[in-house]
Amino acid sequence: MNRGIWWVLAFGAAVACLHAEFPEPFNSEPESAGEPMPAEEAARAFQVPEGFRVEVVAAEPEVRNPVAMTWDFRGRLWVAENYTYAEKAKRFEDGLRDRVLIFEDADGDGRFERRRVFYDEARVLTSVEVGHGGVWLMCPPRLLFLPDANGDDVPDGPAQVVLDGFTIGESSYHNFANGLRWGPDGWLYGRCGHSCPGKVGRPGAAEAERVSIKGGIWRYHVARGRFEVLCHGTTNPWGHDWDRYGELFFINTVNGHLWHLMPGAHFKESFGTDLNPRVYDRLDMIADHWHFDTTGKWSDSRDGAADAFGGGHSHIGMMIYQADQWPLYYRDKLYTLNQHGRRANVEELRRRGSGYVGTHEPDMLISGDRWFRGIDIRTGPDGSAYVLDWSDTGECHEHTGVHRASGRIYRVSFGKPALPDFSALRSVGNADAKIGAPAMDAILHDPNVWFYRQCLNAVAAAKSEPSHVATFCRQAYREDPDPMVRLRAYWMLHVLGETFGWGHEMLLDGAEPIRIWGVRNLVDEWRIDTAEGRRPEGAAEEIDDAFLKSLTRAAREDASAAVRLAVASALFRLPVTRREELAVHLVAHREDAGDYALPSMVWWGIAPMAETDPMALVRVAGACQWPETMRWMARALAEEIEKSPAALNAMVELARTVEPNLQEAILRGIHEGLQGWRRAPKPAAWDALVAGFGRDDPRLRDLSAVFGDGRALEEVRALALDGDADLAARQAALRTFIEARPPDLREVCEQLLDARGMEASAVAGLALLDDPKLGEQVARRFRKFSAAERPAVLDALASRPSWALALLQEIAAGRLERERLTPFHARQMKSLGDAAVDAKLAEVWGESRESPADKRHTMEALRQQLTAEVLAKADLGAGRQIFQSVCMACHTLYGEGGRIGPDLTGSGRAELDYLLENIVDPSAVVGADYQMTLLTLKDGRQLSGVVAAETARTLTLRLLAQESTVEKAEFAKRELSPASMMPEGLLQVLTPEQVRNLLAYLMHPSQVPLPGER
Repeated sequence: MNRGIWWVLAFGAAVACLHAEFPEPFNSEPESAGEPMPAEEAARAFQVPEGFRVEVVAAEPEVRNPVAMTWDFRGRLWVAENYTYAEKAKRFEDGLRDRVLIFEDADGDGRFERRRVFYDEARVLTSVEVGHGGVWLMCPPRLLFLPDANGDDVPDGPAQVVLDGFTIGESSYHNFANGLRWGPDGWLYGRCGHSCPGKVGRPGAAEAERVSIKGGIWRYHVARGRFEVLCHGTTNPWGHDWDRYGELFFINTVNGHLWHLMPGAHFKESFGTDLNPRVYDRLDMIADHWHFDTTGKWSDSRDGAADAFGGGHSHIGMMIYQADQWPLYYRDKLYTLNQHGRRANVEELRRRGSGYVGTHEPDMLISGDRWFRGIDIRTGPDGSAYVLDWSDTGECHEHTGVHRASGRIYRVSFGKPALPDFSALRSVGNADAKIGAPAMDAILHDPNVWFYRQCLNAVAAAKSEPSHVATFCRQAYREDPDPMVRLRAYWMLHVLGETFGWGHEMLLDGAEPIRIWGVRNLVDEWRIDTAEGRRPEGAAEEIDDAFLKSLTRAAREDASAAVRLAVASALFRLPVTRREELAVHLVAHREDAGDYALPSMVWWGIAPMAETDPMALVRVAGACQWPETMRWMARALAEEIEKSPAALNAMVELARTVEPNLQEAILRGIHEGLQGWRRAPKPAAWDALVAGFGRDDPRLRDLSAVFGDGRALEEVRALALDGDADLAARQAALRTFIEARPPDLREVCEQLLDARGMEASAVAGLALLDDPKLGEQVARRFRKFSAAERPAVLDALASRPSWALALLQEIAAGRLERERLTPFHARQMKSLGDAAVDAKLAEVWGESRESPADKRHTMEALRQQLTAEVLAKADLGAGRQIFQSVCMACHTLYGEGGRIGPDLTGSGRAELDYLLENIVDPSAVVGADYQMTLLTLKDGRQLSGVVAAETARTLTLRLLAQESTVEKAEFAKRELSPASMMPEGLLQVLTPEQVRNLLAYLMHPSQVPLPGER
């Protein structure tokens, strides 16, 4: 019987049964949203370079809400449909299910005429992958496996839970785990956003056996059952791919779009602190540009120029094109789908230092369908690119509801693609070497990486392979002149279980990519450090000396910064006791001091030594030529001064002998490490260092004060009071003086209440003293303070009941305008829990006691009022002014503003619903990193803010106008509030015209001039 006919007949009844049981998806989007373009019309509406064509290969009703795809060995496309993802109020629709479809183009005409349902019992399905005897599904919080050993497209049994603990966040639930793909090393890779932190392990695993994840890239080894997180951070990675040399790149949203995987790396997030307290600075993206305007130069965004940036912050799906169906110009470039821009952004990957930089190429595949929501892009067996279109309005937050009735799959080709030739792929496993070996040769050299990857996955999953496969790959590795072909042969041998007794030779190879993978080959069996910077449970602590000797030689002698980066990444897998031997050679490379990654990677790799062997850290510092790494080592040793005073003393002694830039780095690090300390034990070598420098260095003077040097404190006092001195130096001196809490604190601070630029710090110093008279004095003087200082003065006035009452009485008496009090500070006063303050606050400010229903009513009323016609009449410049007065203390827009809340530049602010939900009801669902921490201090003050940094000794809170570092010994109580830092009632203090102007400005895609700048 014809296989295609048998396939259709045999499973027709099963498919019908599955459909009968499957709950019919429904739209939760309002009918006014309309419908997408017809699929064929939408395909014609794409703008593509000359010669390219876009075709529909499947569309609704055959496919709806496609969220991810993969290919199998037979050239069939597997698609995950997600119906359970719902609007923000619900998060997930309990009455629906998700499913996996299989599509096949049997006749090569470019349409999928065969379709079957493989599985329809999934929930929260984000990804699908095929291999190792079955199908893998990411259904957070679980990774599932559906066995299908005979490949008959019918699961052999119920889904097996392989891993769990991929937590789904309450607020940014679209940051959940996703992205299953087999890597060139045979591991199963995936991604996770940082708003869904979890603890991952096998079902039933104890807490100690689980691995923390808070964003980044992870992998799982099927045979070993090992899970590890390779890098940490970013916001919401939703696409990744490997280049021809096996380097993984991934795409991200909000805080930078392009990243290069370096195992052990900590990358910047859009907000929040790192799980590892020794990560003082995190690595940024590798692109040299953004896809939205971050400059704030309104004049550069006129006449449609904003569109040239690339469309927006949301990137989903990623492909490095490695085939020959498209012209040469387009090959080896990176393509990612820009959700808000409805297009594909294009990046060229160029080498720079130890890594890469992404440069912006012209966008392509620009959709004319406003419903286009590209969500995945992959190369197919014919060399074309295949694109999934979720097909909906709105964006990832789904404020308007979900449209579940549409979905498309497009094929992007240059001209008409030829039919793929599967003959070599089918012949590789032939027992006859005369057939199998030439087929293997063809696969290793195939310009379309699709065929090699399918072959690799099949070999990795096979119970046994003909011996000629390994024999031929060994020969290709030894003899082929192309490093890409040699690496393909190496990866094939790796998944076959080759022991690589010759692996050390790879580090001596003439080809840089081979040496990089040689390093990885040596360390791949070793467990990597956790996100917290600790050795994982069960990690071995002994290694072979020959093993370390090869790595040490590479660290010392290899001319390639990229190889040295691979060695730096290896640090995270070594026993901590053996890391010094590599580190001393890495940090001696002066040429790497300004490298994007190496100073950070080496520091994170050796940071555990600050606790386990601080003197080893000093020995590394003795060889170090990198100022940033030197600074971080000094900072860590300063933080450990009470436990290991000898190590910091040795670092101080080292500071007397190193070059000036390294001396500066050591001083800066010690200063940062003791930030917020009132007193610290003085290192024995400190006075000698001060004598060698002289007493004019401000950091030396500040630290001497912390170390209890009375003379230094006198100098700090004199500098703070010196009206002719540099203002920044005076401000720093006053902060140091205040931290020391000397007996004449009140006297000095009162003298500085009239000193321009010093007022806020002086008020902060007076706020340490529990004296109602001082609060009255500050409140009466409020009008005299400069505009720049007033937010910090309000922070101080809101920190004590008596001070808050003094300010409210000024407002009640009409001596101060009500508008001077911000909603943030009003809430801070309310949290003081003082009856007199509450009564006076209600009198002068009012009370906001809106129920959830009231807030929904408010949002609906604003939606009705703020029509497109009304918003079109807004004064955008006036809206910018309101933003500066109401929002900018917390939020950044176009590179200007505070850091308490999210950067709004690349957010979903173009949608009115997005803004209304976050402004009217900011505490509806709050991410953990934005929850407000309330500190009640022993001196009677109360501070509220988000945690910016924390050590064993201190906590740094980000307040409205400043950061405040407090020693934990001063805490009376510490609480985590469920409320957002953003207060309610922001729009209630504005007129309807001001609300219109502000929201229209926030929705505008580019910066506008202030009134008077036009």
